Amino acid sequence: MNDFHSSIAYLSKAIANQNPFDRSLIVRSNDIWKPSFPDVPSINAHASDGVFQAIKQIRAGYRTVSGITIRAEKGLGKSHLISRIRRRLLDEGGSFFVYMSDVDYGNLNRVNANFLNTLSSSLKRIGNEGVMQWQELATALINEALGETYIPQQLVKQFPGILAENHKLDVDALTAKVLQIKPNIENPYLIQAILWTLSSDKVSFAINWLSGRALAQTQADAMGLPNSTEDDKEGEAFQTVCQILDLIGDYRTLVIGFDELESVDRNEAGFNRAQVVALLVKDLYGKIKRGVLMTAMFDETWFNIRALPQAESVTARMGEKIFDWLFWLFGEKCIMRYY
Repeated sequence: MNDFHSSIAYLSKAIANQNPFDRSLIVRSNDIWKPSFPDVPSINAHASDGVFQAIKQIRAGYRTVSGITIRAEKGLGKSHLISRIRRRLLDEGGSFFVYMSDVDYGNLNRVNANFLNTLSSSLKRIGNEGVMQWQELATALINEALGETYIPQQLVKQFPGILAENHKLDVDALTAKVLQIKPNIENPYLIQAILWTLSSDKVSFAINWLSGRALAQTQADAMGLPNSTEDDKEGEAFQTVCQILDLIGDYRTLVIGFDELESVDRNEAGFNRAQVVALLVKDLYGKIKRGVLMTAMFDETWFNIRALPQAESVTARMGEKIFDWLFWLFGEKCIMRYY
C-alpha cells in the first residue's frame, strides 16, 4: 500500500515539474497555427499516429471519411496534439486543415454560418505550397479545367494576366470553363469567388464573400458576385459549406479539428455547445468526400453528447475511433485506452 501511494506521489510530482504543456492556462485558437507551439512528439503519440493512419487509409481509397474523438481532461495536451497534426500535414502536403475552437462557435443558433466562416478563415492560412489553401484550390481548379500544370505561386504572381496571355480568358470566361468540369456545383459564383483569391487586389474581398459576408455593392459588382440577403442565411451557409467540401475532396484530404467543446451556452433547442457541434459533425460526415473529422473533449463531455436524442447515429460517426488517455508521464509511455 505504501509503495502504491509513493508511486502516485512520484507521478504527481513528475507531472507538476515536467509538464511541457503547462506554459499557459489558456490555449488560444491562434496558437494552434504557430510553428513554435510546444510539443513533445512521444507524448500522446498513439493518438496522432491513429489520425495519420486514418488519413493514409483515406488516401489509399480504403475508406472516404473517418470520425475520431480524443478524450482527456484539461492540461493533458489535446490542443497540442491537434497542433502537431496540423504541422505534419503542412510538411507532407496533400491535405487541407481546418480548425474550430472557442472563439469560433459564437451564437449556437448559427452554427452553420459560424462553421462557414471558420472554414473560410482556415483556408486563408498558408498551406504546403507557400500560398493560402484557397489559392491551392483555385490553382487545382484551373489546372484541371485548362489541362495546365501551373503552380500556385506562379498564378498568384501573374493572375489574371497569365490567363489572358495564354488562353485569352478573363475571370468570367475561366469560371465558365471550370463549371464545365464541375457540373454538381449549384452556385457558379462560388467558383468565381475562389478564382478571385488568386488576385492580389481582390483576395480579401473574395474571402469575405466566401465567409458569407456582404461586400460593398460597388466591389461586388466589380467582381461579378451577388450579395446574399439575410433570409435563411443559416441554411444557405450549410449548402455553401457542402459545395466547398465537395470541391476540396477532388484534390485534397480534408482534416477538420473541433476543439474546446465545453461551454454552458445553449441554442434555442436547448442543446449545449458540445451537442450542437456533435450534430454538425454528424451532418458533415455525410458530405465529405475524403477527410477526417476530429473532436477533442473532456470525458464528461462525451457522456453529455450521448444524452442526445440521436446519440447512437451521432457517436457512431464522430467516435469511430476513440482515444482516451488517463494520464501521461514525461519520459514514460502514455497510458491510454483505444477503442
